[in-house]
Amino acid sequence: MVDTSRLPVVDVHCHPFVNPGQLTPNEFVDAVSFPGGAVEFMVEGGVTADAALREEIQRVRRDTLYFRYLVHQLAAFLECEPELEPLVAARNRAMVDYEGYTDRLFSICGLTTLVADFGYPQPPVEVGRFKQEMPAEIIPIFRIEPLIVELLDADIGWSEFRRRYDEAIANSLERDGYRGLKSVIAYRTGLDISPLSRTADQGLQALDAIRRGIGGQAMKKLRDHLLCRAIELCIEYDVPIQIHTGMGDYEVNLMNCRPGLLLNLLRFPTFRACRVLLVHTGYPYHAEAGYMANMLPRVYCDVSEGIPFAAHAAQRIFSETLEMAPLSKVVFGSDGYTLPEINYVGAMLGKSALARALDELVDAGMLSGPEAEEAARLILAGNARHLYQLDE
Repeated sequence: MVDTSRLPVVDVHCHPFVNPGQLTPNEFVDAVSFPGGAVEFMVEGGVTADAALREEIQRVRRDTLYFRYLVHQLAAFLECEPELEPLVAARNRAMVDYEGYTDRLFSICGLTTLVADFGYPQPPVEVGRFKQEMPAEIIPIFRIEPLIVELLDADIGWSEFRRRYDEAIANSLERDGYRGLKSVIAYRTGLDISPLSRTADQGLQALDAIRRGIGGQAMKKLRDHLLCRAIELCIEYDVPIQIHTGMGDYEVNLMNCRPGLLLNLLRFPTFRACRVLLVHTGYPYHAEAGYMANMLPRVYCDVSEGIPFAAHAAQRIFSETLEMAPLSKVVFGSDGYTLPEINYVGAMLGKSALARALDELVDAGMLSGPEAEEAARLILAGNARHLYQLDE
């Protein structure tokens, strides 16, 4: 049996959060749940949520296997009944010492490092504050989309737009301590990106069309160009880029988020040198991502969001990703984004699911016991530390 319980964990994809203080049961459910159910409706120009719909969302969230698993895991940790009300009451008592509570959570599951995308939430959490509050090494990464929005809002032409874009990314990597970039272009215009979008003329023409109000496909062309430029900058600064693939919240068009859509871009000679992390392994298209990690030597798979939010699928996600992905190209992540409990439950589920997946490979004669143990160390921490050069 592969024992992962004592192994250190690097959470390679998550988001910063602040101490929320005391929570009601409903607030706790909202905070720890998969964001896909957080639907808001526009009514008469304002954002509102129908009371009946809010009640239904609460019920649906409580009925997911992920939420039931989280309740059982936290109840064991807090030594209380595995029911929502006593669990939240016990958590609120423990949260009086927020840093101590988080430290105990992370110590039990072995979390040593969080690679955090500071582009969400908005307005952003201050990097220094998050580092101060977390009992773990914090590795910040820079999301390009808030920068794009800022520059689109500015009254500037292409030359200045391009200069500010490059300068902001350079400053984030050279001066501000960020260790890589992140893009959620999948949410905006999809992953079907031509490598020819890298030409500067495409950016100029697209921005000009947007400024003159004759957009059409201009926004996609601009975003495609800016992603290509971000990849070039990652090569220049020798840092990875995370690209969102697959599942996400209710805004995602899942068909436009398949990792396979990135094949033409990532195998283009100009971009092969970039280390690319396919965030969420494109779940439910994770076998595609595994194939890409096999075929493209600098493409990696991150199992976050599917683990923990797809809950019972965790072992299958590892197994199917590893059908083709090299053992050295798969990394663990949670996509935790509001409370430390998500990172904790993600690590606990990830460890147990990975152990079962590797045990099956040993039973099938595909790995020896020592090889499976080494694979567990790599997937939970070693591959991420190599990808982000954390020991150099």
